[in-house]
Amino acid sequence: MEIKMKNNFETVIGIEVHVVLSSKTKMFSSSKSSHTDPKNTNISPIDLGHPGTMPLPNKRCIEKAIVLAKALDMEIEKNISFDRKNYFYQDLPKGFQITQQFHPIGKNGKIYLDENNFVDIERIHLEEDTAKQTKEDDGTILLDYNRSGIPLIEIVTKPCIKSSTEAGLFLKKLRRILTFNDISDAKMEEGSLRVDVNISVKPIGSKEFGTRVEIKNINSINNVEKAIEYESNLQVEQILKQEEVLMATKRFNDKTLTTEFMRLKTTNVDYHYMVEPNIFVRKISDDFITDVIKNNYTDIKSIEADLLKNNVSQEFINLLMDDYELFQKFKFINDEIKDCNEVIKWLCVEFVGSLNKVNLKLKDATDFQLNQLLKMMKYLLKDASINAKQGKEIVKLLIETNKDIDTLIEENNFKQITDKNVLRPILEKYVEANKPMLDQYDSRPERVEKFFIGMVMKDTNGQANPNVVTEIFNEILKLNK
Repeated sequence: MEIKMKNNFETVIGIEVHVVLSSKTKMFSSSKSSHTDPKNTNISPIDLGHPGTMPLPNKRCIEKAIVLAKALDMEIEKNISFDRKNYFYQDLPKGFQITQQFHPIGKNGKIYLDENNFVDIERIHLEEDTAKQTKEDDGTILLDYNRSGIPLIEIVTKPCIKSSTEAGLFLKKLRRILTFNDISDAKMEEGSLRVDVNISVKPIGSKEFGTRVEIKNINSINNVEKAIEYESNLQVEQILKQEEVLMATKRFNDKTLTTEFMRLKTTNVDYHYMVEPNIFVRKISDDFITDVIKNNYTDIKSIEADLLKNNVSQEFINLLMDDYELFQKFKFINDEIKDCNEVIKWLCVEFVGSLNKVNLKLKDATDFQLNQLLKMMKYLLKDASINAKQGKEIVKLLIETNKDIDTLIEENNFKQITDKNVLRPILEKYVEANKPMLDQYDSRPERVEKFFIGMVMKDTNGQANPNVVTEIFNEILKLNK
């Protein structure tokens, strides 16, 4: 009965995503933009809000916002202006944050989840990040102002997402756009993509939204889905028990897989937004927008379509599109090999698999190893100087020893025998000794051929080129008919 009652409710989800832009400098100063440098080393008077300092917008960040607006099919604001969001907190030295409240750079966009379903994007706007806070065990709060002023884009959806699955798919699609267009590295584990989720539930068919709960700073797509599942189920249970759902801000505990109360949201905070007086409005032309898009925009759909056209399975398309670093290495090798599925087999399956076996990740692989993998694939696919079995062993040894391919082939005696004058006597020996097997060829051709090729491969310790052996076998067949 309770399960049936729960099925009478639907979840309404809106998502806010804060994305750290890939930029050498901060949003309004020349300080280095990095969250991995030693604490409090990338700071300028502008970042600290010293009197008399004048912020200057980062042109490259504006260009990245234009590219994102294009990718999300948005209306692009041609009058670039900024506003002050006023509040006092220790992570905000100026006493206000520079953002785009009144004229966001992009409005009314969408991301398609499939051919028929999409998520409405209300707006995207540029702003600066705040300082990073670290709370010590004794309650002391430490501040790292390296993060103060780092350039952000905030992406705000409408409350139109219906499930945790849709939310996860939306974030994966968005991350693809961000990484393939060099807008951000979008690494949630490093904080360059931070997700806040707003969740409410309501009876199916009701036009009124339920009480909204916000879950702040979720650190992975998987956890976003789990947080939505837990919180939506919790709200339904509270309604069925006639308990009040409180408008609150929560966090997600990834150890207990539950949402935890942080504070009530009794009223909307009045941030006293005002136009930023120290940054004048800049009007950008249609030609500027066209030029930015032409030189920087990557159409994700066209990449996916090309992979599909090359008979790559959807599973591997998703693997490549969800890992930009892997895609870059795939493209590097495939530009030479020009065989998508072979590259996927040797890079994504064999090479990455060998890395995993020794507890390494793709990021640990060196350029030398990737170049050697490419060389090995040329030997295998173009020169046919090694076979697939040898190739697998070579990949494993490449990871373990970091030696070059030619040395590994020489040390392990992997060079293939392709000389017919060497292979013919070996095959003829086995044909002569197994005449009854050869006589079965008409009734069981695959089995017979496999038998004789296998005998030669065993005799040569796997060094015989199977294609050459097959050619010789067919020649012998003709002579015996």
